[in-house]
Amino acid sequence: MRRLFKSVSQLCPARGENYIMTLSPEEVSGLLRDVRESLGLTRGVHPVIEEVYEHGDGSVHVIVGDRAEKSQCLGPGGRVAAELAARVERRMTFYSRTELAARDTRLRLTLRRTEELKPIVSEKQRAVLRLLQRAVGAETLYPRVETTSVEMERWNINARTGLAFSGGTDSCASALVLRRLGLSVDLLTVALGEEFLNQDDLNAIQELAEALGLPHTFVDGDTEVHQDIAERAKAALVHPCGQCHEATYEALKRYAVQQGYDVLFTGELLPTGRQAIVVDGSLMVVHFPAALAMSKFKTETECAMAGVSPLTRPLGCRLIGSVLNTTWKMLGPTLFRVLRELEAGVLTTGTALTQLKDIVKHAQREAGRG
Repeated sequence: MRRLFKSVSQLCPARGENYIMTLSPEEVSGLLRDVRESLGLTRGVHPVIEEVYEHGDGSVHVIVGDRAEKSQCLGPGGRVAAELAARVERRMTFYSRTELAARDTRLRLTLRRTEELKPIVSEKQRAVLRLLQRAVGAETLYPRVETTSVEMERWNINARTGLAFSGGTDSCASALVLRRLGLSVDLLTVALGEEFLNQDDLNAIQELAEALGLPHTFVDGDTEVHQDIAERAKAALVHPCGQCHEATYEALKRYAVQQGYDVLFTGELLPTGRQAIVVDGSLMVVHFPAALAMSKFKTETECAMAGVSPLTRPLGCRLIGSVLNTTWKMLGPTLFRVLRELEAGVLTTGTALTQLKDIVKHAQREAGRG
């Protein structure tokens, strides 16, 4: 394998090992052409590399015209992008202008929603909205500017805020960004019962919260409601995720109102734009990563850069695993939930494919045991 260069420090030794070399669009284009030819990929027109940006962590971010141009850069199964990253010895991410335009639209809609709400919410909630506007403004610079490098003024906000915390990637990333913005946020986890989270899961969530250095509370859920959902799911009468999510959400809102919280943040990715911020009585709910138009890749990057390892569970939930054990009727709805996130643009094709394979393999394995 021919490398473009051995290392950044060898290329510019006087700058030291921490020097970030600037790759030009022409250099990336030439390397891309070389890689595609070496892999025998000749179909299509060579893509135009429009912009290249490098972040402080050494990652390279490349912008092309649209999805088809990006596809040429990724190659079958991501082989082209992987080879490019290997040759420059850095992580490379490709973006199309069309996906960035969609992201910008979502961010503008978030800003529109903040202005809609300012006249009708409390002063403490308005302070949070103003901080959110600053965060959205920083996100509009991405990937041209590394979001974590944008200097954010830390405001003294005395609103009481909580974050729905599962210990997964999205809630961990939300906690990290909110902490970086200077908000004192409490982590709130609904104890759903053994069908969903066993004691080992609860202990792991508590340990992760301690590692993040944020206050953490387990909130009592509605045991009867969640047990009923579990029983009906095992009987193949209902797919549990939607109803479980709603019951968990209601438990968190009840607790937040009872405890006098002004704002409840969640780690949801899907309700973007105006749908990312809702007011329910005295409580303002902000689906934080959705408000910032973050993708799963972005939340994973936030965690990785902070050295945080989110919790990973097979299929995301113990109940889903047991449901797939008993009936294939649940396979379709489970797959659809992944496809929905892929369609919304919050999952990359590679991540979605991995999740789909995991679901099918689990179902096949359990079917073979039956």
